[in-house]
Amino acid sequence: MDVSVIIVSYNTKKLITDCISSVIEKTKDIDYEIIVVDNNSTDNSVEEIKNKFPNVIVIENKENIGFGLANNEGFKKASGRYLFCLNPDTVLINNAVKILSDFMDKNNDCAACGGNLYDEKLNPVHSFGYGDNTHTLLFRRTLMKLFWLGEYLKIKRYEKSIDRTKIQQVNHITGADLMLRKSVIDKLGGFSDKFFMYFEETELEARLKRAGYKIYFVPESKIIHLEGKTKNEKSHSYYCHSCVEYYRLCYGEAWAELAEMLIKK
Repeated sequence: MDVSVIIVSYNTKKLITDCISSVIEKTKDIDYEIIVVDNNSTDNSVEEIKNKFPNVIVIENKENIGFGLANNEGFKKASGRYLFCLNPDTVLINNAVKILSDFMDKNNDCAACGGNLYDEKLNPVHSFGYGDNTHTLLFRRTLMKLFWLGEYLKIKRYEKSIDRTKIQQVNHITGADLMLRKSVIDKLGGFSDKFFMYFEETELEARLKRAGYKIYFVPESKIIHLEGKTKNEKSHSYYCHSCVEYYRLCYGEAWAELAEMLIKK
């Protein structure tokens, strides 16, 4: 098996069925499986998936355990050489799974990669982070609270200036379309249990880099990300908690305390 496509779902019936349909339609010339990990949805997602896609493997959690830990459950079931974490609010534009898998095959130092993400109007959206830019992101988000419009426009200009046309080594790939080398995950472990959602992929990729592996952006792989469709009223509190935990795990207690002070309401 080449790739295990793992999709975590929580009350995303319409989104996830569209996502699965796009994977089946666009993925060619590669041996793959689709694993859906459902976090105890109440919208009949599981029944819909089983009826429409009988070949999809469905793991039914008894409670909502969050994004990272649900992916870890998918990892345990996966048969692929590569693990492709795909958000339910995504739609493949091209044969993205094979493109990323082929890249991993040719680059043994690559432990994680991802492609170009777009909104529904095909405008580029956040796909990866350059360098070790997590400190910059933290301070920019803080400044946005004080000088909201100016900082927002600066970030938008920065996003537009990013070169999305060439293969490049990056700091991290967003968790919306993150392909991982299973042999490395088996050795180093999956997502940390310190996160419910947000920053779990950033922390995992930091571990991969510390172990000597590389993270790549592969622009030929193209996916629509309907960003924000799966967020809820608790999203901000999850973000703040995960931000602090990320700094604690990756940089130590002093940075965690600083992060908590800066993002506190």
